[in-house]
Amino acid sequence: MAYLATRRPVNSLFNLHNQLGRVFGDLLSSNDSESTEENSSWIPTVDISENDSGFEIHAELPGVAQEDVQVSVTDNLLTIKGEKNQKRETENKSYHRVERRYGTFQRSFTLPRHVDTGNIKGDYKDGILTLTIPKAEAAKPKEIQIGVQSANETADES
Repeated sequence: MAYLATRRPVNSLFNLHNQLGRVFGDLLSSNDSESTEENSSWIPTVDISENDSGFEIHAELPGVAQEDVQVSVTDNLLTIKGEKNQKRETENKSYHRVERRYGTFQRSFTLPRHVDTGNIKGDYKDGILTLTIPKAEAAKPKEIQIGVQSANETADES
């Protein structure tokens, strides 16, 4: 069986960015992480897809309450921001490792010119924010019927 590999340069770029973030994050972090980790920011992951009628953005926001998420659009710049609060129980516990991310987050995306920003719809379920962004009517593909004349019809008209 032949194995077909698909190159995805964007994924490679994101992987490099994540690896550099881990390296420099580890080098620059202090050992008294309790104060720095609580206020650190994190970046939710997203999937962006397109079809004939518009775009969809799915953002993973695990552990974030719906009321802590804000979505805004200004001059075709869509921004998702909010905060993931940490509820740490310290009574009778001492933490040895805290790896989950907490704090504020923000992601911004430049929308194409031909979207209908007035009709963006949002849904939040099970920690996934889904934004449906419709294309403006002018940007939607249109099918044009082309009439074809046969050679006999052309000769009859002359």
